[in-house]
Amino acid sequence: MKHQDDEKTSLLNSRPKSEGSVPPNFPIARAWIVSGVSVVFYMMAAVSLTPVISQYVVRRLKEAKLNATFLNITDNDVSSLCGNHTNLTEIGRVEQEVQKEASMLNLYYALTAGSSAIFINIFMGPLSDSIGRKKIYLIPMMGVLCKNLIIMFIVYYNMNLNYIFLAYGIDGLCGSYYAVLVAMFSYSADITVPGNSRTIAIAVLEGCLAIAASLGQLAAGYLIKSTGFFYPMVMVVCISALDLVIVFFLLPETLIVKRKAEKSPLKSIKKVFGFYFTEGSRIKRCAYLTALGVFFFSVVTFLGRSSLETIYQLGVPFCWDSIKIGYYGAVRLTTSFICGILALKILQKFLREEIISIISCLSAIAGFLLEGMADTSLLMYLVPVVSLVGAASIPIARSILSKMTLPSQQGALFASIAIVETVCNSTSNLLYSAVYNATVEYYKGIVWFMMAGMALIDIIFLTAFIWISGKGGDIYPTYEIEVTVNDDSYGGSDKHDIY
Repeated sequence: MKHQDDEKTSLLNSRPKSEGSVPPNFPIARAWIVSGVSVVFYMMAAVSLTPVISQYVVRRLKEAKLNATFLNITDNDVSSLCGNHTNLTEIGRVEQEVQKEASMLNLYYALTAGSSAIFINIFMGPLSDSIGRKKIYLIPMMGVLCKNLIIMFIVYYNMNLNYIFLAYGIDGLCGSYYAVLVAMFSYSADITVPGNSRTIAIAVLEGCLAIAASLGQLAAGYLIKSTGFFYPMVMVVCISALDLVIVFFLLPETLIVKRKAEKSPLKSIKKVFGFYFTEGSRIKRCAYLTALGVFFFSVVTFLGRSSLETIYQLGVPFCWDSIKIGYYGAVRLTTSFICGILALKILQKFLREEIISIISCLSAIAGFLLEGMADTSLLMYLVPVVSLVGAASIPIARSILSKMTLPSQQGALFASIAIVETVCNSTSNLLYSAVYNATVEYYKGIVWFMMAGMALIDIIFLTAFIWISGKGGDIYPTYEIEVTVNDDSYGGSDKHDIY
C-alpha cells in the first residue's frame, strides 16, 4: 500500500524527461521566487515608463506651442490646460494638435524599438535553448537600464525629444521587453508540467507583470505630481540596476545540459518558425497557425492601448492629472489580471481553456465599448469592472502553444511568440495611432470600438482552433514521465521507472 502511495505522490510531482528538464535537486522554490521578483522589477522599470513618457512628451509639446507662464501650466501637471475656459477655442485647437503629435511620437518610439527587436528575437529563443535562460534574462535587462539612463539625462537637461529614439533603439537591439518574455516563459516551461498547472503558472507570471506595472504607474504618478519627471526616472534607473544584480547573482539556471549554439541565421529562422510551416503533420501545423492567430489578436487588442489611453485621459472631457492616471492604470491592470487568474482557476474545473478564453474576449469587448462611449470619469472608472476577466485570453494562448511543443523546443517557441508580439506592438501602435489621429476631432472613442472588433476576431480564431483540435488527435505531444518509487528525501531515490 505504501508503495502505491509513494508512486502516486511521485507521479503528481513528475516532470517531462528531456534535455531541458531540471534535475531532481533543483531549487524550484528559489527559482520561482527570484524569477518572479526579477520580472516584477523589470516591469516596474520598463512598462510603467510608458505613461511617464506619454505625459512628458505632452508637457514638452505644450511648452513648445504655448506660453506656459501665461496659461499657468505647472511643471508637474500636464493637465492644467484642460478645462481652462480662457480663450477656449485656441486651447481646444492646441489640445488636439498636441494629442496628435504626442500619439505619433509614441508610435515612432515604439516602432524604433520594435523593428530592431524583431530580428534580435529570432536568435534569442534558440540561443536560450543552447546557452541557457539566465543569459537571455540579462541581455534585455542591460538594455532597459541603458534606455532609462538616457531618458533620465534627457529629462534632467531638457534635451531634444529626438534623443529618446536613441534610448528606444538600444533597448530594441537588446531584445526589449519581448526578450524578457522569451526568457521568462521558457523558464516557467522548464519547471512546470504541461497542462492546467502550466496555464496557471503563465497566468500568475502575467499577473506579476500587471501588478508590477500598476505599482510603477502609481509611484510614478505621485512623483510626477510632487517632484516633476526627473525623480520618476531616477526611480526606474535604480530598479533596473537592482534587477540586473538580482538575476546575475541569485537566479538558478534551468538548462543544465547545454547544446552547441546554432550559427546559421537561416537555421535559426527555421528553428523558430518550423512549428508553423515545416514540422509535424498538416493538422498540427494548422493547429499551430490557428493558435498563433488566437495569440496575435489577443495581444494586438491590448498592446498600444496604454500610451493612447494616457493621452485620451489627459484631454477633454476627463482632464486627469498624473495621480488619477496612475490610480486608474493600477486598478485596471491589477483587477484584470488577478480576476483573470481566479477565473482560470475556478472555470478550469468546468470548462476547457478555449471556452474560458472566449468568455475573456466577451468581457474585453464590453470594456472597450464602454471606454469608447465614456464621457465622464465615473464611466471610465467602470471600465475595469466590466472587463474584469478581459486579459485572461493572453496567458491561455501562450499555454496552448506551449503545451503543443516539446520541452527542448520551448525557447524557440517563445522566440516565435516574442516576434509575433513585437509585430503586434508595431501593428497596434501604427493602426490605433492612425485611427486616433484621424478621429480625434470628431469622436475620440472610435479607436476603442476598433479594439473591440479585434477581440471579436479573436473569438473566431478560438472557435476555429476548437474545431481543429477536435478533428486531429495528435496536436499535443506525448511525454516520458520519470516515476520515483519510495523516495524518502528530496533529491534521493531508490528506484526510477520510465512510463
